[in-house]
Amino acid sequence: MASTPRQPYGTVVSESGVNVREFPSTDSSMVARLPYRSTVGLRCKVRAQVIDGNHIWYLLRDQPGWVTARYVDNTGNVRICGDAAADEAASDGDTAG
Repeated sequence: MASTPRQPYGTVVSESGVNVREFPSTDSSMVARLPYRSTVGLRCKVRAQVIDGNHIWYLLRDQPGWVTARYVDNTGNVRICGDAAADEAASDGDTAG
């Protein structure tokens, strides 16, 4: 059995799985597919195309692509993407200024 990723992570709750998209929209190219009950690390979230009343999309942490939150339940605190990028820049140790 695969190990659970570190938080935050998502679990696919759609029995038919979920498409991983290049961008947070169903008009975007599908780059992968995650099966039902699979878990995947989540980097951050954005508001984008509404899917069945849910406007949140998650950027995956360990592979390129986005999934709609409508079919993925999250565990842990998923930051807004702008906040996550700022945190990564701060942790790079850049002290110029």
